[in-house]
Amino acid sequence: MVPAVEFERVTVSFPRQIALEDISFRLERGEFLGVIGPNGSGKTTLLKTVLGLFKPAAGKVRVLGVEWASISRVRQRIGYVPQRKPIDPNMPVSALEAVLMGTYAGLGLFRLPGKKERERAWAALTAVGLEKNAGHVAGHLSGGQQQRLFLARALVSNPELLLLDEPTAGVDVVTRRQMVELIRRVHQEWKLTTIYVTHDLNEVMSCSDRIILLNRKVFGFGPCGEVVNTENMSRLYQTGVQIVEQDGQRYVITGDHHG
Repeated sequence: MVPAVEFERVTVSFPRQIALEDISFRLERGEFLGVIGPNGSGKTTLLKTVLGLFKPAAGKVRVLGVEWASISRVRQRIGYVPQRKPIDPNMPVSALEAVLMGTYAGLGLFRLPGKKERERAWAALTAVGLEKNAGHVAGHLSGGQQQRLFLARALVSNPELLLLDEPTAGVDVVTRRQMVELIRRVHQEWKLTTIYVTHDLNEVMSCSDRIILLNRKVFGFGPCGEVVNTENMSRLYQTGVQIVEQDGQRYVITGDHHG
């Protein structure tokens, strides 16, 4: 089977900066991939390269069976949850309408969402537990609810590939855990291939099939149990790291952790 995503010695550069250098990995259909690294390590750049927004300076990128230059052909099969920015509370858009916006790109010029699109929007809202909030003003939802709304908007096109950029940023610990569990469930029930970007490995260790340790270069790629060790993590974060186990779960504590 053709892999969902494949990077072959990929370098992405900007003026005066190399964002990604010599990156290689292969993501199979149906897998859940965690991409872990500190802030500024190139994680968002990797996602935007998958989306076809950043052109590789070297190497080959294939997404859903097509080369990078043709990614626009498959973009409707990709759901994307960008880093969260609060929705303007003065914007008179309901949660349902916000999700429907995720269908616009596939409708073509001068066509409005119809019954089929509204049914898909309801299904996406239900999947994230916001069906009772469909008529609420999107900007009045809590931070956690807005994150769920962005996930619903990514799901409304029935994607094959789901890209998540720091989907729990800016929410409290309880909401973060609920969001991670929701993403894990949606990944399974919607039979998605998922790439989840975060700086916190603890978020995705329990649900990732494989992980990439990324800090401009790849410092490890494979199953969590093989890749997560003190040597790799210390190289990734460039500081001392402890790995502890509690209740059957492994947790990574970086050297700047206090208390």
